[in-house]
Amino acid sequence: MHTILELKKQQVGVRMPTYLINEIDEISKKYKVNRSEILIEGAKEYVSSVKEQEVYERLGEALQEVKLMTDGKIPKISARSLLDEI
Repeated sequence: MHTILELKKQQVGVRMPTYLINEIDEISKKYKVNRSEILIEGAKEYVSSVKEQEVYERLGEALQEVKLMTDGKIPKISARSLLDEI
C-alpha cells in the first residue's frame, strides 16, 4: 500500500519517439483513456516486472548457496538466515 502523499500525482516531462506517442494516442482514443493513464499503467507494469526479476535473481543466488552448502564447499547456515537474505 502507498500513503496518500505517495499517491499524489506529480507532473514530469518525458521525451518519446513520435511513433510511440502516436500509437499511445490511438489507444487513448479507441479506449477513451487519457495518455497519462496509459503511461502510468505501462510504468507500473515495468516496475513490477523489474521487481519480480530481482526476486528471482536473489532466489537463484540463495539456491546456489544451498548447493554449495550441500556440497560442503561453504559452511552450512540456517534456513531462516537464507530466507532473510532473500
